[in-house]
Amino acid sequence: MAERTDDLQVNGLKLIQDPDKFCFGSDAVELANFAEVSARDKGVELGSGSGVVSILLAGKAGIGSVTGVEIQSDMAELMRRNIELNGLGEKVSVINAPMQNIAEYFKKGEVNVVVTNPPYRKAGSGFMQRADSKAISRHEVAVTLAEVLDCAAYLLGTGGRLFMVHHIERLAEVIYESKKRKLEPKKLRLIVPTENKKPCVFLMKCIKEGAEGIDVDVKVRSDY
Repeated sequence: MAERTDDLQVNGLKLIQDPDKFCFGSDAVELANFAEVSARDKGVELGSGSGVVSILLAGKAGIGSVTGVEIQSDMAELMRRNIELNGLGEKVSVINAPMQNIAEYFKKGEVNVVVTNPPYRKAGSGFMQRADSKAISRHEVAVTLAEVLDCAAYLLGTGGRLFMVHHIERLAEVIYESKKRKLEPKKLRLIVPTENKKPCVFLMKCIKEGAEGIDVDVKVRSDY
């Protein structure tokens, strides 16, 4: 199937996507809208795919700079093309490498914002035929939740913020693993598909070495 170019419906931003690979959904847009960033921030997106979250953070939310880390070479190249398409080369970059190798590219505590939309399913759970682009994006084939959080804890200095979206079934695990790494949950948003339905995913903000105390709200999923 041929590539397509989607209109992100804000500030003239567009995104090239390959329908044969993993295409972003509303969860990525929710994450970009949830992240609290400013022009003073230096950020990293762990598992950036085609770059939609980084591009929205730079082109809409106004983050100072953000680097995507993406293990799949074809997706990293697609992100590079999307950066060029949107004229965001001064703010957005991409590293094609496993996030487990993050120490080769960043010093400990070098950034103050990390965003991630990690694989929701553990390897071997659900329907997974092969380790292709879609499987790597949806299942923990190339990286586990613990490794994602290890990377975030390494990158963030004291007071740094982590913004994550994940499946509701893994909420307890995400909170437990985050607190183990001194990533203190401070804000939790439960996303429901429609009114009067159970939450399907959640957004969470953590502060590195933050004090305990969390705010919780519920939001109906945005259509995209």
